[in-house]
Amino acid sequence: MLPDFLRSNLRPRIGVVINPLSGGNLNGLGNIRRIIDDHPQVVHCDVRTPQGVLAALRDFAHQEVDLLVVNGGDGTVQAVLTTLFHHQPFEAQPLLAVLQSGTTSMTARDVGFSGSRVRSLKKLFSWATTGTGHPRVIDRPVLQVQAPGHPTRYGMFFGASAIYQGIQYFHRKLNTKGLRGEVGPALTIFRFLWSAVRQGSDFIPPVPVSVAMDDNPPQQFDSLVVLVSTLERLFLGLYPYWGSESGPLYYTAVRARPRHLLRALPSILRGRSGVHGTPENGFYSHNVHEIKLNLAGGFTLDGQLYTPGNQQEPTVVRYGGTASFLEIS
Repeated sequence: MLPDFLRSNLRPRIGVVINPLSGGNLNGLGNIRRIIDDHPQVVHCDVRTPQGVLAALRDFAHQEVDLLVVNGGDGTVQAVLTTLFHHQPFEAQPLLAVLQSGTTSMTARDVGFSGSRVRSLKKLFSWATTGTGHPRVIDRPVLQVQAPGHPTRYGMFFGASAIYQGIQYFHRKLNTKGLRGEVGPALTIFRFLWSAVRQGSDFIPPVPVSVAMDDNPPQQFDSLVVLVSTLERLFLGLYPYWGSESGPLYYTAVRARPRHLLRALPSILRGRSGVHGTPENGFYSHNVHEIKLNLAGGFTLDGQLYTPGNQQEPTVVRYGGTASFLEIS
């Protein structure tokens, strides 16, 4: 349901959470703070931890915020979604506006404001005060992730196997070089694909996994890639899903040492199986409601890294609700 301010001439009550530690905010927040100071009706709060996000959103709910701006990276968005869906501080979920303020900002590039966070905030405030611009609301499913030994979390992108290893490699080798945006992930993907094509490298060791989708029996295999997402666009515009079912979650997996990898990649990265992206060759994609995974390794949720408390209990990824995001053109 659209919030009242989009169905009437009312102005939204805006709250802004700011994570000063997000990659895009490390070079300073002076311009952001000046823009907010020019709009004293806007409430705002700096957050650095999930507990800080929870405290801020409880205060925003008390102040009847109905448009929540997230000035932080993918991990900050995950903390906001977890607070909204798990702790539920609001009687009615606020509309979300996500700025591109992280190191990668994959969520903002898909359902938020891409480009300069300063220009985006100015555009948002201009629309909120004068009506300038054309708003569009994007409703998107949210993942609920329950992993052994961890509290329930909500997010948009879950990855394991080479994706988990790739983020570790990025933080260890590339993030220290100051790479921002989509350049770092692109270089990581290139490095991993080159290793996978060679097949003789230990750079990306196979990860045993057991996967049970909805009510189907589990499949066990050595995996190269496992991902579950609700994002329509990954970095570099990739859309590696080609399932035909009606489920809200996109699941894609690639077996270790798949056949015809180079020939399959151009199609599967654009959302088509093509001739070679078949289960017989080690490529899988389905649209599902719930996935249970027994992982012999860690996973990432929106760029944050986790390790299940044990491998005997499954990590469960399921549909956790729907969030509404604001875009303005």
